[in-house]
Amino acid sequence: MKRGLKVFTLVFVWVLIVSFFCVLVGPTIESKAATDIEVTSLEDFYDKLAQQINDRDLYKNYKVPNLSVRDDIVNMELSDFANHYNPDNPLVSGCYLNYYLDAIYFEYNNSSIKTKIKFPYNQGEMDKHFDKLKNLSERLKGKSDYDTVVNVHDYLIENFEYDYSTSMVNHTDIDGFRDGVMVCSGYGLAAYYLLNTNGVETRIITGYGGEGEGSANHLWNMVKLDGEWYNLDITWDDMGKGGKKYDYFLKSDKDFPRHIRIGDYSVNGESIRSAKKSYKHPFYIKNPNDIPTLFFGVFIAGLVIFVYVKKAKKKKEEESYKGLGYVVDDVYGDFDADQ
Repeated sequence: MKRGLKVFTLVFVWVLIVSFFCVLVGPTIESKAATDIEVTSLEDFYDKLAQQINDRDLYKNYKVPNLSVRDDIVNMELSDFANHYNPDNPLVSGCYLNYYLDAIYFEYNNSSIKTKIKFPYNQGEMDKHFDKLKNLSERLKGKSDYDTVVNVHDYLIENFEYDYSTSMVNHTDIDGFRDGVMVCSGYGLAAYYLLNTNGVETRIITGYGGEGEGSANHLWNMVKLDGEWYNLDITWDDMGKGGKKYDYFLKSDKDFPRHIRIGDYSVNGESIRSAKKSYKHPFYIKNPNDIPTLFFGVFIAGLVIFVYVKKAKKKKEEESYKGLGYVVDDVYGDFDADQ
């Protein structure tokens, strides 16, 4: 009995020692990372970190000769990276990719920085989603940039619903495309990808939506058409069950109520400001469901014009008779002659 107890005690102690040793010298970021990539500035690091996330590389080593830049990197917040935008490749921007992250971990020693990325999704799930988005973007490309924006707006509204659940956990388009429901960030992220891949410059805007106590965190897009920027809130145009409106479609700031933007947004150092007037939409029939309404409107307008023209013509004829006299031949002589 005592011998068995001694053996158990020895095994137990050995397990504790091994476990403790593994915690101290277990796998580190450095042992997983690849060859060092040189970084010359904080902005340069943002570009390369965004590329790492886009490639879904969990580990990378960066060489930062400038220790001041190194300190800026290791002290950065995820919110700092969320302001990064790459105009040459919008899909490789922190303002977009940070929504697909759980965390970024750093280890540094002198001029070397090791990074570890933690994603909330497995790589297979992410690859499958973005392959689907790529194919979808080709289908939604219109004859003009305006047509493409309409196509993306209508597709997202017709195929997805807003997540009204109390948890509202579907914060990305990956969640939304999987479950069919998502919140504002899901709509905005999907639109960002689908429009930018079709050459329509698009940004993600964050702020508050609503008024007073009803204000809440909100996300929408800004879209550049014909050299001007316009607000686009697909979430608020979704009326549920496929119903849609265009109340928040390509609007100027003055026509975009109950939206409060947080922060400044820029491209190549120039701040983004909306056009002075909302976009002037061309006249065309997009949705077949609108055709009956259009014909009914044309019929009513034609009927009103017909009635107006008929009344005007009748009134003109009546006025023309007022000036006419009639001559009656006096066969029997003058009516006024004495009889």
